[in-house]
Amino acid sequence: MSDYLYSAFLFIGMLLSVPLFFVRDFEFRKLHRIMFVVIFLITILETLGTYTASNGMQNVIYYNLAFVYLETILILYFFQIAFLSDKAKKIVSLAIGGFFFWALFYSIFFQSLFVFHNVSYVIGGVLLISFCMYFFYGLMKEDWYQDKNLLILPIFWIVTMIMFFYSGSLLYFASFRFISGANIELMIKINYIIQFLSVLMYWVMGTAFYIPFWLEGKQPNVNGGLNTPTEVLK
Repeated sequence: MSDYLYSAFLFIGMLLSVPLFFVRDFEFRKLHRIMFVVIFLITILETLGTYTASNGMQNVIYYNLAFVYLETILILYFFQIAFLSDKAKKIVSLAIGGFFFWALFYSIFFQSLFVFHNVSYVIGGVLLISFCMYFFYGLMKEDWYQDKNLLILPIFWIVTMIMFFYSGSLLYFASFRFISGANIELMIKINYIIQFLSVLMYWVMGTAFYIPFWLEGKQPNVNGGLNTPTEVLK
């Protein structure tokens, strides 16, 4: 898809997520806000990236700051909230701190922010995939969310799509700086696939929180919230 169409799809995904701000105290309110910030961040980034690229301007620094680093940290924070084990939460906190200091260290001493940080992307991607796997381990072995149907659990679908996207895109972005002229057409075709996976992931991030309404037939109460337990993830 074209870059403008890609940005438009991201913008639509962001808009689809907005109505949930008017539902008070629903169960996954905090996680929804984190995911909205992620979608908003990437929508702005891709819009800015498309504009700067079309005008021959440098934009790699924006992708490093927003896509490689900030988005990864936000998704790690999502995991910290979603995990139900105190030990797992502490591990994620350490990962967030470690990745933040790695970003500073790598940017200052090893690679300019004006060159794509593929090494950092790989590290962040491996962290996210690892925590996706740990989430599924928690569901199966530690009985996380055992009182809930996985089909109506927004976190399950979001984590599934995060793992799906990063597993599929890791090698692509890892080799981004090493593309030769002979491979450019192939990489463009792969980029279309990555964009499709990206749109799918961000749409799931924005709309997965509607699933309990759709599958359980519950109606959001914009004045008082949902009449469901809200102790877990506010």
